[in-house]
Amino acid sequence: MIRLLPLVLLLAAGGARGQRIVVFSEFQRPRPDGEVCRPDRAPSRREILSPALVRNGWASFLFTVEAPPGDYYTIYIAQNPDNTAKADVYQLEYADVEGEWTPDRLRPAPQPVQAVLSEGQRTQAYLLDLFLPASAPVERFRLEIQLHAAGRWTIYPMEMRPMAPVAPDAVPLEGRLAPVGARADETAALALRAAVCGGIRPEAQTLGSLRAVILRNTLQDLALARRERAASVPQLWRAGGWDSRESFCQGSAPAPRGPEWWLRVRGFLYQGLRLPELELQR
Repeated sequence: MIRLLPLVLLLAAGGARGQRIVVFSEFQRPRPDGEVCRPDRAPSRREILSPALVRNGWASFLFTVEAPPGDYYTIYIAQNPDNTAKADVYQLEYADVEGEWTPDRLRPAPQPVQAVLSEGQRTQAYLLDLFLPASAPVERFRLEIQLHAAGRWTIYPMEMRPMAPVAPDAVPLEGRLAPVGARADETAALALRAAVCGGIRPEAQTLGSLRAVILRNTLQDLALARRERAASVPQLWRAGGWDSRESFCQGSAPAPRGPEWWLRVRGFLYQGLRLPELELQR
């Protein structure tokens, strides 16, 4: 059992000198230098402090660890109450895409995670993949990413918010993955195009990459939308900022609203937050 650490030890985003944890949405892929990959950059990004979770469903977050070079570090995932969600950690492997190291492939990381940064590497990226069971109470719980390195603790605390909706059971992992060098949300857009526009033949996928995780999560959201808000599904592209169904279905340009536009869809489905673009079409 991994325990939450006392508040006096919380160093959160800043951490001790040479130690840091930064958390991102799955649509903001961090490079080994800690910067977001060029395709995913936007004027602002979503701060991950108190995310809403759907029950019987997955929630995925990227995080980076910065530690003193050459020193082994250890990562723990702590929850209160314990084991509220199933928490898996994957180390992300980088691919050289036109001279930019882009995280994509997943390597399971047994917990507690123990590793050391490579020579010249500032940070290492990980995926925190949470599954919240349908039986989870609609009550907030605490989750911490804990980093121990060079005798010091750095903690990133989050208040997780399970919502009332319960996602349908998982559907087959079938769809198209965008190229590694495309913007991270392009895989979500492809899944939505298959649902709204048709004509896209799905392909069976394995859960071996960040893009496949994004596909799985998008299919989960679409299954929930079909059951709870079926009338909205043909219009969900509006949340991405496209100006017409034709420009969405026939175009290849990324969503005008930026790489994290699908988080607006989740707010609509999980929390009942407004999507003004849909209301204008009533």
